[in-house]
Amino acid sequence: MKTEYNDREIVQEDEIMTVAEVARYLKLSEKTILGMANKGEIPAAKIASQWRFRRRIVDDWLASRMKVLPQTDLARLVEAGADILPISRIAAEDFIIMDLEAGSKEQVLRQLVRPLVRSGIVASEDAMVEKLMEREKMASTALGRGAAIPHLRHPEDNPAGQPDLVVGICREGTDFGSLDQRKTHLLFLLCTDSEVVHVRIMSKLAAILRQEDLVTRLIQSKTREEVMGLLIQADQKTLMA
Repeated sequence: MKTEYNDREIVQEDEIMTVAEVARYLKLSEKTILGMANKGEIPAAKIASQWRFRRRIVDDWLASRMKVLPQTDLARLVEAGADILPISRIAAEDFIIMDLEAGSKEQVLRQLVRPLVRSGIVASEDAMVEKLMEREKMASTALGRGAAIPHLRHPEDNPAGQPDLVVGICREGTDFGSLDQRKTHLLFLLCTDSEVVHVRIMSKLAAILRQEDLVTRLIQSKTREEVMGLLIQADQKTLMA
């Protein structure tokens, strides 16, 4: 299916876009788009020193920022504090997989979902994996630089309850469809039914994953305790930024 976004130009739904095309699509200057990409404020991947964007991911990113926030979510944010949402608080040690096995996307996602099933948060492994695969068929959630953040397209489809985060480390790396064509070694499976909390955690994770030295140390971690310690350090660093 094609979607018209300019009087003369038509782009494919999953087209790879340049800075100029994204700037025209969002009606912003190229300088603004470049600045946002460099700061990690818009989903993009750098390939051969040039920024590239997937239109579907840009659409999802834009929609998440245009959605009206429900009052219940606003209340939860006020109760939690303005900027306090530490990643280390939602990634329990039982949800850290130190030996994630490489395989197909479905095989990798099943490994990530199982801790949620064992804990009773997710009722059906098959149903959850099917929804995650539907999101992956739209566009890969691999961010590049060896990391990915699998999640459902619509957070409200997740089980109700507190946000949960599963961390998976695949030392040999697995093909998760990254734009930079690198293997994925570090995966964060986010599970929250709140659109607001979803966006805030995704933003936090994106900030953490921009720290390449931290990503490397997480992948090289030997124990769950070491992973938790690094996530706590990352939380402290982002709070002070």
